[in-house]
Amino acid sequence: MTVKELEQITINALKSGSLEAFNLSYDLYFKALCSFANYFVKKPHIAEEIVQEIFLNLWMNRDSLPVQISLKSYLLKIVKNDCLDYLKHQKVKEKFAVEYLNSTSDAYDDIFNDLINEDLQKSLNNAIVKLPNQCRQIFKMSRFLYLSYKEIAGELNISVKTVENQIGKALKIVREELNPHL
Repeated sequence: MTVKELEQITINALKSGSLEAFNLSYDLYFKALCSFANYFVKKPHIAEEIVQEIFLNLWMNRDSLPVQISLKSYLLKIVKNDCLDYLKHQKVKEKFAVEYLNSTSDAYDDIFNDLINEDLQKSLNNAIVKLPNQCRQIFKMSRFLYLSYKEIAGELNISVKTVENQIGKALKIVREELNPHL
């Protein structure tokens, strides 16, 4: 009896639901198929899972097994295809993970920057509150209303020199308050 004839008998027995034929096929091919799968996936435990799944599907779909085939070639082809599918799926997962990490790190950067800006703004507001009244008023007119020193002096009926001195005083106080953030 040739190997091909023996395989045909095994396939026919599998198709008819012979558990002995399944066990024989499993014992004959499992280790070799695992080695073949490991060649592709480079992870023995994954290779073994793929081969186990193939044998499970072989048993579940035994009635649709092609009759005129080499069982070994048939199983090798399925192992190769399943390994390639696994590798494609891994690439998709890795790509998604990278994209996810990039998007979340950008979001964390935005949140972090918002927190820093919020903290800095609070410190600036605290520094402005600590300024003497006239100094605070001049500083706000200069920095928030964007008025020139001459315009501030004209509006408050003070000299430009007084505006310059008050701005210098305000900047000194603000710098001292913001120093921990800079």
